[in-house]
Amino acid sequence: MMLTSILRRAALAAAVLPALAIGSTQAQYPVRPARIVISFSPSGPTDILTRLIAKRLSESLGQQFIVDNRPGGAGTIGAQLAARAAPDGYTLFLGGITSLVITPHIHKKLAYDPVKDFAPITKLTSQPLMLVVRPVVPVRSLKEFIALVRAKPGDVNYATSGIGSTGHLAGELFKVITRTDMVHVPYKSAGAAITSLAVGESHVVCQAAGSVTPLIKAGKLRPIVVAGRERVPSLPAVPTSAEAGLPAFAVESWSGLVAPAATPPQIVHRLYEEIATILDMADIQAFIRAQGATPALLGPEDFGAYIAAERAEWTKVIRTAGIKAE
Repeated sequence: MMLTSILRRAALAAAVLPALAIGSTQAQYPVRPARIVISFSPSGPTDILTRLIAKRLSESLGQQFIVDNRPGGAGTIGAQLAARAAPDGYTLFLGGITSLVITPHIHKKLAYDPVKDFAPITKLTSQPLMLVVRPVVPVRSLKEFIALVRAKPGDVNYATSGIGSTGHLAGELFKVITRTDMVHVPYKSAGAAITSLAVGESHVVCQAAGSVTPLIKAGKLRPIVVAGRERVPSLPAVPTSAEAGLPAFAVESWSGLVAPAATPPQIVHRLYEEIATILDMADIQAFIRAQGATPALLGPEDFGAYIAAERAEWTKVIRTAGIKAE
């Protein structure tokens, strides 16, 4: 009996010790360098912001946070890499509406599931899209633009950064709401799409406000409406879609941080608390606003609910428009 009792106690200790070790590791997190995978090329606004956040995390948590750029595949390359990583808090993924909402609905054979494979940490930024035309297009308001498109169905083309991009879905949403017909012309990047408008290859684009603001101020593009709830501070005269009579035309480009599913909640909330402090710093806020975006902090649970709502909304548009990957 005594031997049996001793063996049972030994078995219990063997089961408890690893759990205690795991709990201790979580409490000490991080104990080694971590990486933030992003699906953007170096030197862009999102890359720079990620590096600023990584630097502050390194300073506050005492371990280096490294930015790992994995561009391409409409965000799927980086997302897939992060989804397959160990759920220990040492690989994070900075994604957005494309990689976490749109692409999974268009590409049916992805190697990751944005719902099942990730644990939301926090939303970081949001930026409304802006509908702009080349100056030779004879319209100056949303009402006039809708009238033009209705008068010439199929003659007006809109440029985007590719099939399934935010600009593409914005154009399709506009068509559904206004019951109009425009021709989609996909380019390889947002910059190429905007350039096509400036040089006269296309008539209209709907892109992040920050990306078109310089050309608007240079007089090379004409803003029609902000597809958002608030006016853009750098272009205060441009009305919102709601002010222009089309409140359903609301599209924002956003970014957020997630971790592989099953990452311990303690680590997720620790990271959220650290990033909440970082996003409240004056220089971080100034950088975000200089890009035409706004800080948009959401906690893990609220961010998860936000992603779910975005998926439900854009699923309707994708199905109605019949958008599929080439």
